[in-house]
This record gives sequence, structure tokens and C-alpha cells, in this order.
Amino acid sequence: MPRGFHGSLRYPVPRFAGLAREIGLLCVLSALLLWPAAGAAQQASPQRTVTEKRLAQMDFTTLLPELIAVSPDNQHLAYGARLGQKQVIIRDGQAAQAYQAILGGMLRFSPNSQRLAYGVQQDRQMFLVVDGKAAKPYAALGLGTLRWGPDSQHVAYAAALESRMRVVVASTEHPPYTAIVAESITVSPDSKRLAYGAASGAQMLVVLDGQESPRYDALVADSLRFSPDSQRLAYGVRQGQQWSVILAGKPGSSYDGIGAGSIVFSPNGQRLAYVAQVGQQQHVVLDGQPGTLYQGIGVGSLTFSPDSQRLAYAANSATDVWVAVVDGQPSKAYSAWVAGPVFSPDSRRLAYAVAHEATKQVVVLDGRESPPYPAVKVGLLAFSPDSRHLAYGVQSDSGWSVALDGAPGKSYDTLFSLGGGKLVFAAPDRLHYLATRGSDIYAVQEQLK
Repeated sequence: MPRGFHGSLRYPVPRFAGLAREIGLLCVLSALLLWPAAGAAQQASPQRTVTEKRLAQMDFTTLLPELIAVSPDNQHLAYGARLGQKQVIIRDGQAAQAYQAILGGMLRFSPNSQRLAYGVQQDRQMFLVVDGKAAKPYAALGLGTLRWGPDSQHVAYAAALESRMRVVVASTEHPPYTAIVAESITVSPDSKRLAYGAASGAQMLVVLDGQESPRYDALVADSLRFSPDSQRLAYGVRQGQQWSVILAGKPGSSYDGIGAGSIVFSPNGQRLAYVAQVGQQQHVVLDGQPGTLYQGIGVGSLTFSPDSQRLAYAANSATDVWVAVVDGQPSKAYSAWVAGPVFSPDSRRLAYAVAHEATKQVVVLDGRESPPYPAVKVGLLAFSPDSRHLAYGVQSDSGWSVALDGAPGKSYDTLFSLGGGKLVFAAPDRLHYLATRGSDIYAVQEQLK
């Protein structure tokens, strides 16, 4: 079943997001450009002082592109590389111990950006390496199961022992199951609770704090979500031909499908939204109430405002155009969805990137379009903490730069968004991101005045 399907649900994919070109841009590294200034924002853009720290000199001929991780604070970079007949993780330019293989989908920085964990294979065994130290070896590890607790103290993952899979947390092995569902291990925001999906024979269940849920016919991929206060758990399931969301143990309304990865709590934990399928159409269910039906809802686009009062998302209409739906109301239609939406910290402003055509993309801020760009970088769209400034990555025929309030910044070969790379405002007047020049990867800091 294609990714994104649960029941008959399929998420539309933004056609002009430029993701397919990311690896190519990193490997080919085209030349650069400074964007012409534009009127995306009415206020004058601040003066920007740029400092660079070289994190690594990357040899793209040995790079393992499925093994790239950027720390949450955007100050550290780790990636996998071939070293003769072995493979190695390189962190901020420093190579760790080499192993026969580094496991894909198992390279993660801790939430505080100080620690690094990854999975390896050596002598027919697999084990985690955490902060450079090898953990207990197992016959196999569950790929894609590695998760850090929000407090950065412990990692959780799935491992095979005696032909059964079990979750391991801080060297404690949980009870065995037929399988552990990939992308299901979830640690609560207070780091005190653990939930995951498991298979018992042909049926599926959720384990919460060691207690098993009822059996289901299927679980929705990437659907386990704790509320921000860590008190409630939500996830998607199928019983027979009907799909529903379970919230605090109680099932909601039944639908023809539930969107993979679509369940989201509001920041205050009092509201819940997700994507559901009805026949051949999709709608957003907010607080148990279904919204307007559309041809499709954009992957990962459901976004609550910080004050939990507003909801925005991308929707595809029957005429195959894309709109931003804000507080239930559709906006101007575009040919494709690129990135966002993103609310400002004060919940008053909204930004997103869309396309008039493949090479004519714009950022929309408070309903006003920026000048068109050949491409806007997916994942690089951020407000400052004081909500005054908007930064985003843009491309022209000769390269990439960060536009701040519509004004271009220093140009680079590309802006780094693989492995979680993003724009980070460390303060209202300080911006971080990663960029490349030649084979060098830089941590860039901009001081605003």
C-alpha cells in the first residue's frame, strides 16, 4: 500500500516543492545568487551581520545520503560516509569509530542538541551507539524506531531477542511482541510516559505505560500523539472496514480512512485535529466536528496557532488548485503548495509558500505575496520570537539565500534542509541556519540590528 494510505486515504503531494532536487543540489552544488529585494513586508529589513563556522568538509562521493542529521539548534551536523569497506558517522567534521554498516533511519540528535545516537551492524549483530559508547548487541534493531525522550536523558528503540521484538529504554527490555510498529515509539512531553504500537499475531495494539489497549485490525502509521500536558494519548486505528481516532481510550467517529501522521493537539492540549477520508474526498476533523470536504489535504500541513485558537492547513480543491484554509475559510487559489503554513508566535500572522507554476513560487504573508522566485526551500520558513520578522530560503538562477522581511541575505551554493536543517531564531535579533559553499558546510549566524 503506497505511503500515506490508510483505508482509501491518500495525501496529495505538493508538486513543486523541490524536494527531489535536494540531493542533486548538494552533490552538484550549483553557483549562487543574491535575490533582488522585494516588498513582502512593509517594515524596513534590519541590518544583518553574518558570521560563519565551518562544521565539515563533506566528500559527496562517499556520502550516505540516507544518514544525515542536523541538531535541533542548527549548530551541529552528523552524517554517514563510506570509509573503505566500512561506514562511519562524521559529527562536525570528526569521524567516529567505523563499523561494517550504519543503519539507515537511526541517526538522531537529542532534543538539547548535545547528544547523538545511531544504530550499527558489526559481526552479524546490531546495537546502538550513544555518545560514542556501544549499547547491548541484539540480533536486529527495528529500523526507524529510535526516539529520544524530550529530556534528552534516554533513548527508546525496538530490538529483536529470541525471534521477538521488544522496546528497549535505558537498557530496560519491555515485554516481547510479534513486531513493534515503525515510527510508533512515543515519549510524553514530560518524559515520564511511553507508548508504542505492537503486533500480537495478526492483530495490533497500543502499549501505554506497560498496559495493553484492546486489539485492532490495524494502526495508522505515525499516529501516536501525547497531549502537551502528557495526560492524554491519541492514535488512529481500523476495526473491520472503518477507521477512527482513539482519544484517551475512547473512539471517535468512523471514517473511510485516517491520514498518516495527521493527528495534532493544540498547544494548550484542549483541541485535537486530524485528516479523515469520506469516499473519495478528505476533510479536517477539529474537536470532533468535520470541516469542508476537499479533494485532498496537504501532508503535514495542519497547524494550530500558538494560542490554540486558530487552525490552518493546505487543501486541494476539485479543480486541482491549492488554497490555504484559515479558521475554516479558503484563501486565494494556487497551482501547487510548497511549504507551511506557519503562524507567528503572537498568533496574529500567517505565512506559507505556494506556486503559480513550477518556477514561479511566492511566499504569502498576511495575504500579501512576495515577488516570485524559481524556488522556495521546503522547511525553511520561520518567524522571529517577537513576530516582527519572517525569514525563508529562496533560489534564483545562480544560488540560494535567506530572505528576511523580503530582503535577500548572503548567498550560498545551497541552504541545508536535509536531516532536519531549518531556520532557527535563537533570539529576536539572532538567526541560525546551515549552508554550503563548495564542499564546506557552515553553521551561519546572523545578528540583526
